[in-house]
Amino acid sequence: MIRTLFLSAALTLAVPAMAQDGVPDDMAERSAEARAAEATARQMVAIQQASAVAQQQYLGMTGAAFGDGYRGAVAFPGEASDVWNVVLVAARGEGTQAPLVALAEYEIAQGNIRSETLHEAGSEPALTGTALQMARAKYVAPRAVIAAPGVGYCLDGEPAAEGSTHSVSYIPLVLPPNERGEIETYVLNGPLAEGSIPLGKHYRVNFDEFGQVGDPEVVTDTCEVIEWQEDNPELAMSVYVTQYEDHIAPSVIHAFISANLPMSMGVVTGDIIWPMAGGAIAAPVPAAEAGY
Repeated sequence: MIRTLFLSAALTLAVPAMAQDGVPDDMAERSAEARAAEATARQMVAIQQASAVAQQQYLGMTGAAFGDGYRGAVAFPGEASDVWNVVLVAARGEGTQAPLVALAEYEIAQGNIRSETLHEAGSEPALTGTALQMARAKYVAPRAVIAAPGVGYCLDGEPAAEGSTHSVSYIPLVLPPNERGEIETYVLNGPLAEGSIPLGKHYRVNFDEFGQVGDPEVVTDTCEVIEWQEDNPELAMSVYVTQYEDHIAPSVIHAFISANLPMSMGVVTGDIIWPMAGGAIAAPVPAAEAGY
């Protein structure tokens, strides 16, 4: 649901009240989980933006479509601070073990291209190292979700009946390997379009250091869709409120979606509501004082 300026004011005014009344016993745990979600979402947004810049640049420089076998972009931190290495990947064959090559490589910092390497057709270098590991995960993750037993889908904003005919638009977003070589991949339920973003049926798929895929985990299990009108004069002052039942803090998906919304969010977890804007999660306030 979308509430306008009134809820924004309620959230703002409720902050001192929480300090006076005390905080929940597990507030430290809740806050730590919220901060972790916010940090991961911030990395996801940076990857999303760097990948978009690289792909737009490639199309502008080559004047051609990506062509058959294109498998998208992978992005991982460069040696310098705030620099992302982005590799545009193509497969030379079918399946999970098809040879993968780099169509182009970029260094991008804060939306600006610092370096660009376009490889000639037929002479593209094979992927290695981190780029190869991430590209494999990007291809496998959505297929793991589709193949997993009990995976639910939505149809027209409602859970799809078993056996119903439907199409699914998944957007895999791969995080760089952690210090143990493990990869976390988010399989986003698309499309992420202007005026509409699905809030639910987003999955997390983990890969170990050997590339073995784990069981997909649904992060937000709902068919809720956030919708808005771009010409709404009160949009910037609006707050979209959602319930995140049986959880103690907003998820990385809430933070990521918040960064892609033109309005604020409020995520209700039990007795508190977390104000969010631009991917940032503010300190929670009592849900009752905000009308929940």
